[in-house]
Amino acid sequence: MKIAVIRYKYVNYGGAEGFLDQYANQLADAGHEVHIFAHQWEAGEHPRIQVHSVAAWTCNAWVRALSFSWFADREIRKGNYDIVQSHERLFCQDIYRAGDGCHREWLAQRKKFLSLLKSFSLSFNPFHRLILAMEKGLFEKGWCGKIIAISEMVKKDIQKHYRVPDDKIEVVYNGVSLTRFHPENKNRYRLSIREKLNIPEKEILIIFVGSGFERKGLQFLLQSLKFLPSDNWHLLLMGKGNWKRYLKFVAKKNQKKIHCHEPVDDLEKYYAAADIFVLPSIYEPFGNANLEALASGLPVVTSRNSGAAEILDHGGNGRVIENPSDPREIAENINALFDPMVRECMGQKARSLAEKFSQEKNLQEMIKVYQKVLSIRSK
Repeated sequence: MKIAVIRYKYVNYGGAEGFLDQYANQLADAGHEVHIFAHQWEAGEHPRIQVHSVAAWTCNAWVRALSFSWFADREIRKGNYDIVQSHERLFCQDIYRAGDGCHREWLAQRKKFLSLLKSFSLSFNPFHRLILAMEKGLFEKGWCGKIIAISEMVKKDIQKHYRVPDDKIEVVYNGVSLTRFHPENKNRYRLSIREKLNIPEKEILIIFVGSGFERKGLQFLLQSLKFLPSDNWHLLLMGKGNWKRYLKFVAKKNQKKIHCHEPVDDLEKYYAAADIFVLPSIYEPFGNANLEALASGLPVVTSRNSGAAEILDHGGNGRVIENPSDPREIAENINALFDPMVRECMGQKARSLAEKFSQEKNLQEMIKVYQKVLSIRSK
């Protein structure tokens, strides 16, 4: 098939962007002709992947979003594609993959933590008003043929806010590389990464992976540290953003235990050095990092507001925080994993769970959606 895929940024790091990079390569390896339409790209090259530059006016967020959608739509119409799959909100596509979730639901969750004035300001922000208008066009006005939700949570959120029939929306979970992210990596990389970070082997290393710190609940994670009953821990923060803005939530005595790191190409090595993965998101459509940690054999602590929570067995292969804004609850769930025997048992179950979510299975499910779209079109 000749497949067009649209994303504003095409890079090999970050949840949504990293997924697109590995997915595009999977499609190409399977023999499909893949065309990526992006304004920015930094991902690697593949002989069967052609990257098309899409213009955008970047003076502010709403102009950037609107102009990219308009220019992308114009560029796509020049080609003859079997499938047009967008990871951005466009005016016309066969498939819209809601990898960013439902924007209206994200705003509703975000407003819970804002003052009345800031909440009011958010409601009239031009960027958010534009995204909500485009979201309504996608979900209710026929701007796309099929919607892919990356979790049942996202599907429910979309159907809560918009009139979308069941037959228009498909749930396709993300996949993870079960070879790259593997418990055996601990034998290869654990000691060397800990030496690099100056973390003693006997100390418990908690890892947080993700950018967009507000949405991913970094503030509440940092506030939870003072409630941990022991100081036998370190916290590794992996992501892109303003760390200093958040470190103010950490007591001075604990700041030396916080390690901030920019995104890396060899993330699997850092999971190998860790003992516990924590992502207490305010709103998380799924969270690829959850899957990566599970595949690495790490017990995962995530929030009920994450799509990944629906695949976890609380206390079995992970732990689910009911209220991600409660630092005490976050601390309780982390502390429950300070026992090495509990971590070992839960880590084994975590890996078994991850094996149900391979990249190969994700590709198979996506191809099924493509076939449904082509079948509907041929009628």
